[in-house]
Amino acid sequence: MLSQEAIQKILGIETKIHINPEEMAEELEITFYPYTTKDVNLNVLNFKNKLEVTLKKFKANIISFDEAFENVSFKKRAKLVSLLLMHYLSLSFKKLLGIDSGKNYIGISVFFNIIKRKKIKKGVTVITLNDLKTGELPADKVQGFRKNTVIAILNRPDDINKDSDFHQHFNKAMSLFAYHMANIVILVDEEQWIVYNLNASHPVFKFDKDFDKNVLYNLVPKIAAPISPNRLHEFILSKKKFDITKKPMDILVDDFIKSGLLLEKTGLYPKGKSVDSLPFRNKFYRWIGDLFLDHRSGMSYGFLALQLPTKLSKLIPFKEAEKLFNIKISKNKDYFLHQGNIYLKVHLPQGRFCLQVPEVWVLSQRSGANKTKIDPNKDLIKLGLYNGKMMIETPLGLKLKKDYKPSFDTRVILAHAAGNAIVASILAFIKPEAIFPKRLEERGIALSHWHGYVNPEFILSGWYVHGQYNPHVSCSSPQSAIYAIDGKMRVFIKNIFNNIKNDYFGDIHIEPHHGSNMTFSSLEEFGKFVSFRKNVASLGNLYLDLHYKVKK
Repeated sequence: MLSQEAIQKILGIETKIHINPEEMAEELEITFYPYTTKDVNLNVLNFKNKLEVTLKKFKANIISFDEAFENVSFKKRAKLVSLLLMHYLSLSFKKLLGIDSGKNYIGISVFFNIIKRKKIKKGVTVITLNDLKTGELPADKVQGFRKNTVIAILNRPDDINKDSDFHQHFNKAMSLFAYHMANIVILVDEEQWIVYNLNASHPVFKFDKDFDKNVLYNLVPKIAAPISPNRLHEFILSKKKFDITKKPMDILVDDFIKSGLLLEKTGLYPKGKSVDSLPFRNKFYRWIGDLFLDHRSGMSYGFLALQLPTKLSKLIPFKEAEKLFNIKISKNKDYFLHQGNIYLKVHLPQGRFCLQVPEVWVLSQRSGANKTKIDPNKDLIKLGLYNGKMMIETPLGLKLKKDYKPSFDTRVILAHAAGNAIVASILAFIKPEAIFPKRLEERGIALSHWHGYVNPEFILSGWYVHGQYNPHVSCSSPQSAIYAIDGKMRVFIKNIFNNIKNDYFGDIHIEPHHGSNMTFSSLEEFGKFVSFRKNVASLGNLYLDLHYKVKK
């Protein structure tokens, strides 16, 4: 198993990341938006009171609404005003030239919001209890929608009930997010509460003895690990271009197309949502949504990707490595750096070895693409990870547009690719006849993610499940990527490293109340697996509880 420090180094995550719910809770700073009892539904008020008691129990810092504010410097306000002026000038210039920029004009009220001296402090979570007026939402008072989490607690609407399916919950959630400008929406009635966030899940909990536990493991992680899609400036943009007509790209593109025909029939990859279709109250809120999504034009759920053939690393004995690198390897950590390269320390029955973390590349779909009907000329993007640096390479002939962005789950995709390369490198050493390393090195491996789960009854021999007991964090969070590598290494060590007779063909990484990530030999073979019977896999939480019953 790898330490969290080593995993973060591999992924290039430099800030301290809490992966334990108790630690997450203690880091929270929460305020409740002012309300009057007569304006709040009784179910909502009862839930709020119960929630507040529980959050205090787990040492979250509950502050008054007045305490939540701080003075914003003139320099910051002036910078925001200048950015907005540039936005207006760009729109006006393009309009004169007859160019549709795809961006919105924003009302003069935005200026009044920006020049306000007092704003809610970064990192403070704001919880609202009723339907607030336009212009008085937390979004009007925060310093940035990516910097503050907004939670709306609402009475469960009549059109959402125990019989509502995935699509009904999904459509309702997206509408509520946009109308209330909230990152998380909690629907309550007298007996149950439902949590919506951009994971497109709808966990339902009862008001029972497990209330505290459900808050700690389901709600707290979603607040502490909010959705935060990677922005282009976080990547190294390669000057190279890939050609989809040349090997191995032509073979991979063909796999995307063939798998699409199969996966379209499964319903696992539903049609996404256009941002323009959401019920924002005005152009200001629409603009905030645009900034939060890093100017993505829409959201499509799940991903399909192909890890390119990967050069595996050889295991080097400790003493040989020290002579080769002319260094003394420290015993204090499970990794070390040499000339900018990351090396892991691996302990085997045969001795102690060093393993350089391989460079990995993945051919994936851009954010918002139709997952089962791609246009190879504009929907594919090449993502890389090497020595903690994320990289992007674009197709030959493609002119970059504002909505050509990597997937929300980019870091998870790259985490699985890096984990596959590490596992395959070790497996090739301890079991030279193993199929998985040869497959990865010669042809690559398929990676898939959908917002649902595999029926445990149909999991094939050689695939290993992990993650079902992890906290319920949001997609795109750094925690998701850390869990991906950590879980992959744990099931590999438990099932293969300690029992060399077992086969290893891949893993199924469960993200509770989010979805599943699965490795497979190809996307076409994955499509055949999930479509050969109706009850192999589904959207939503249908098979999630069955995974909890599997021995931990």
